[in-house]
Amino acid sequence: MKNILSRVLVLGIILISSGCESYLDVNENPNQSTSVPNELIIKGMQLADVQLQLGHTMRISQLWTGQLKGLGNLYKNLYLYNIAPEETNSEWSFVYHGIVTQNRIIQADSEDNLIKGIGNIIEAHAIGTMAALFGDIPYSKYSTPDPEFDTQAEVFNQVQALLDASIVQLSSVTATRVLSQDLLVGKNAAAWTQVAHTLKARFYLMTKNYQAAYTEALDGVSTDVNNMSYAKGFSGYGSTLENSNLYYIVLDGSRGGDFSSADTFVQGLLDPAGSSSRNHAKTDESRRRDYLKVSIDERASTRITGQNVKMPMVSNVENLLILAESSARLGQFNTALGHLNGLRSYLNSGKGFIGSASLTAKYSAFVAADFEAGGIENASGISADKALLREILEERYVSLFGTHLPFFDFARVSKTDPDIALAINPTSGGQHAQRFPIAQNEIDGNANAPSPIPSIFDPTPVNK
Repeated sequence: MKNILSRVLVLGIILISSGCESYLDVNENPNQSTSVPNELIIKGMQLADVQLQLGHTMRISQLWTGQLKGLGNLYKNLYLYNIAPEETNSEWSFVYHGIVTQNRIIQADSEDNLIKGIGNIIEAHAIGTMAALFGDIPYSKYSTPDPEFDTQAEVFNQVQALLDASIVQLSSVTATRVLSQDLLVGKNAAAWTQVAHTLKARFYLMTKNYQAAYTEALDGVSTDVNNMSYAKGFSGYGSTLENSNLYYIVLDGSRGGDFSSADTFVQGLLDPAGSSSRNHAKTDESRRRDYLKVSIDERASTRITGQNVKMPMVSNVENLLILAESSARLGQFNTALGHLNGLRSYLNSGKGFIGSASLTAKYSAFVAADFEAGGIENASGISADKALLREILEERYVSLFGTHLPFFDFARVSKTDPDIALAINPTSGGQHAQRFPIAQNEIDGNANAPSPIPSIFDPTPVNK
């Protein structure tokens, strides 16, 4: 990994090359210093984070968790776990050059705590995601030649410290100070502070610190207005293809016919007539099933693939589900049920997704008896606590479609709770993918890269 600490503006501009996104380093000479306003650096960092969170690896994670099927060419090979280390080169560049290096510049040069706080949140979001995707990664010494790999646990600890620092920075920002170039959140410190708390809760959940996850989520994203989504700035930045929903961009390109959600596990789960349906007298997923259709022939303004449909990365929905799962894990049945019903009330009001208005969306409140043996959510006769947790995990799988989180959850839950894990079959052979391959550029360029390189079927340390 090269030590690139010059003032380089790496805008995560979305380009289409054979149907896949790339990024453009607009400074052709990385050793030549260029003066760039910090607000534009933040915008570039945000776009690089979008590529990591919502781009190629996210779609691969959906191939591996029953949310998409690979139908041809690259995506068919990826669907069958045939993935080369070169496939993640771009993601490592987005993070280390497009985010971490740029944030070091901001933290050193800026006196604006809104800019600095947002920069730290974006870096924490990206590095935490990298640790979840790859396990051990370079971080504390990333800017040195041949940096050592920090353990996954060490990285998560550093991410928590970075988020703590961001919250302190944002606490000193006045309510009138806003970020005019903000593409992702509500432009103000209060919204970004809520995002920081939800991210802290997310990473505590991943490391099974359920009390800390619950405590942080209490201060997390509490309204859709404060969601971290791409792109809140569509109208302000024009209507060109590059400003579009990322599903739409890929489906509009040469790989548009290479993947689809048709006949997937998630579509069967949402189908009222399906054998594995989650529908019953209190739940009708017909409209959400329509909303989550992904294919070249299914694009519509009412679906997740619509050109102007926002893609949440950190949301009120996720925060409610963290509250529900963490309290359930702590043995607080009634509290967990209350949070789950809070989400169902939100969904029942028509929020959370679009879908065809001609279809039904129904989410009536659950009662404790629904989770007793023989209840509407417990036909298998397991304990009520387990039945409630199973429903929360299933809701996470559906509600967090379009992020890496269902993949991270499956890797986590299939080890800790195999009795209530989703019954998703491997796409090839008898093993599920547990992680992504370390980038080939890192393997070739870092003498401290692990040897042997972990297989995609090896669980990351937090999931062993």
